[in-house]
Amino acid sequence: MNIVLTHGLLGFDTLPVLEVDYFNGIKEHLERRFQARVLVTQVPPIGGIDVRGEELKRQILEALGQTGAPPVLNPDEKVHIIAHSMGGLDGRYLLSPANPGNIADQVCSLTTIGTPHQGSPLADLCESFADGESEIPLMGAIEGVIRDIADKFHWLDALHDLTAESMREFNDTYIDNPRLNYFCVAGSGREGSLKTCKLLLPAYRYIAKITGGDNDGMVPVSSALPVGWEAIAPPWPADHFDEIGHDLDEGVHGKPAHFDYLRGFEDIVERVRNC
Repeated sequence: MNIVLTHGLLGFDTLPVLEVDYFNGIKEHLERRFQARVLVTQVPPIGGIDVRGEELKRQILEALGQTGAPPVLNPDEKVHIIAHSMGGLDGRYLLSPANPGNIADQVCSLTTIGTPHQGSPLADLCESFADGESEIPLMGAIEGVIRDIADKFHWLDALHDLTAESMREFNDTYIDNPRLNYFCVAGSGREGSLKTCKLLLPAYRYIAKITGGDNDGMVPVSSALPVGWEAIAPPWPADHFDEIGHDLDEGVHGKPAHFDYLRGFEDIVERVRNC
């Protein structure tokens, strides 16, 4: 069984200095539990969906041995992509029939976790800070400087792609591939009074106020569950970082004690391997 794990915005595969894996212990766990071949990809952290999607394609084909490199995955089996956050949009772009270079023939399923299929209110908010259109002259000038810096380093590419307006255009263009199986998971925030790690609490409250619904501190539940897709399970009682095994209240190496994220990934694999 081939599994590809792909990260979200500002993501990575491993940070060597801190010895932190984005998918915290998940690769090794799935290899042991299912005897699967697991590839953890690394795409441009702040690239747009198209840039990230093309790099994801390159790495999957390389891992299947189609570019001359020794295969990491089993070339005789199709791939199951499990994507966190923006990584799910990279996967949708990569597999859509609207993309003439799609690799749907190599893939069996796409499962997204905490992916903003309808956009995130945070992206809309952050982009508004850098549009240079404030009615207050000083603020407009500051926003203009922020935009100039962001444009220079292409920081706004990914941010713009995650806005509600951009995602409406994306959804109209990059339709699902009828030959594939699509699954999704949402995060609804932790149980109890503190719904997320401290870092995400302001964002959680902002999204809850804007949408009137649950969220994982980054993505509303309503955005993470596309119409027509099969939800693997009820929304996970987790924040956006808990979903991939990081309790940021416990430091960079902390694992969520309140949520069995490894069991959550097992549920995903048990479902998709029967496709």
